[in-house]
Amino acid sequence: MEPMKYYGLDIIIEHCTTGQIDMHEPIEVSNQYQTMKTQMTILKHFVILSKSEKIPLIYILSRLRCSIKLKLQQLISNNAFVRHYIENLIDEWRLDISVSELLKDGLGNCDYIEGDTIFNYQDFVDELKISQSGGAQLDEIEQILKERQETYKPMTPEYSKQMKSKLSDLHNDSISCVDRVKQHSITISSKYKAMEPHHLQLLIDLSYKPKSAYLEFCNQFKDSNQTFALFLSDSNNIEIPDNIHTIFLNYLITVNMIKKELNYINYSLKEIIIFMDPKLDILQKLVNSFTYIDDSDDDEEQLDGDGLQKDLVIVGDQSMLDKIKDFSFF
Repeated sequence: MEPMKYYGLDIIIEHCTTGQIDMHEPIEVSNQYQTMKTQMTILKHFVILSKSEKIPLIYILSRLRCSIKLKLQQLISNNAFVRHYIENLIDEWRLDISVSELLKDGLGNCDYIEGDTIFNYQDFVDELKISQSGGAQLDEIEQILKERQETYKPMTPEYSKQMKSKLSDLHNDSISCVDRVKQHSITISSKYKAMEPHHLQLLIDLSYKPKSAYLEFCNQFKDSNQTFALFLSDSNNIEIPDNIHTIFLNYLITVNMIKKELNYINYSLKEIIIFMDPKLDILQKLVNSFTYIDDSDDDEEQLDGDGLQKDLVIVGDQSMLDKIKDFSFF
């Protein structure tokens, strides 16, 4: 089957930003010769791009949010007709805010810099790999000890000391991993709450106010001076985007998609903790029973080295990886 021609990332972000693509409607893609066409949601298209470009969905959505927000800010700042209409809408809602506060949210209080990705997905990937590696190391150590015991090989002080050192290091690494995962989860939870626009009701209102509503409001000379009325109407028609309500709607949809993706990532981080908890419990009990390890007289030549001659070969358990999809919940 001939592959479909999908939008490039830059093009689809531009079309969503300008309202050429209505994100709540399906989009159509076709093959090169236009002999096959299919419809899909904008989100499915983003997921396809995420996998083909090997970039996390959260990156695409973060970039789209910033692009739409900048477009709206420029529109409000540079277009008096749009600004006056929004001011009137603010009055209708009996709100005491300026137009510049329309798109305000709480992300600035979360050490977020506008234009950055909302969350660095690689942080999650790194911690997932570390947790899988740590779990595999513990299983490998257990197997080495089991094989030694089954062959009735006596424990030597040197071997015991070396094995305790490895388990202590693994314990420390596991604690560090869990602590980082918990901090990532706190960060995501904070950004999830902060992403909600402060004036959501206004944005929803604007998302279904078409261009004709702006034209009608701005035509203040229609009853007194037809010449000026026609001039203002023509000017507004040129300067106000045809799909201005779609731009506001796309912004709201994008914010909602990001919140859902953050929810997925946070859930996945908690899965790491669930995976690590029983292993960390074993390590904690082991380390608590260890006597003090003095590394000052280490002598590698004296060790029997059974199972410790080289770094452990890690074969990760795929069960958790299978639960967590690449890049996205969607």
